[in-house]
Amino acid sequence: MSSFTDRMRFQRDHRWTPRHASEYLDGELSSRARLRLERHLGECEQCRRLLAGLRAVLSGLHHLAGPPPGDPQAIAAAVRRRLDEPGAG
Repeated sequence: MSSFTDRMRFQRDHRWTPRHASEYLDGELSSRARLRLERHLGECEQCRRLLAGLRAVLSGLHHLAGPPPGDPQAIAAAVRRRLDEPGAG
């Protein structure tokens, strides 16, 4: 990145990349936008760290246990009963 134009492109893409990182991870970017983001990632350690952090958050979320199986109405009724117990809320 020696030319003024390259530096300007880097700065523009550096502002653009964080706003589109989630779309990138979700596979929602157009091929042109994906290539733009990947080119910038090849040049920018800060944005690579940002993307790595987002990937870690997504991985953690995917490893969380889902809600327990059960009838939603029964679960809601149980919550209401618990809220009516002495000392609740």
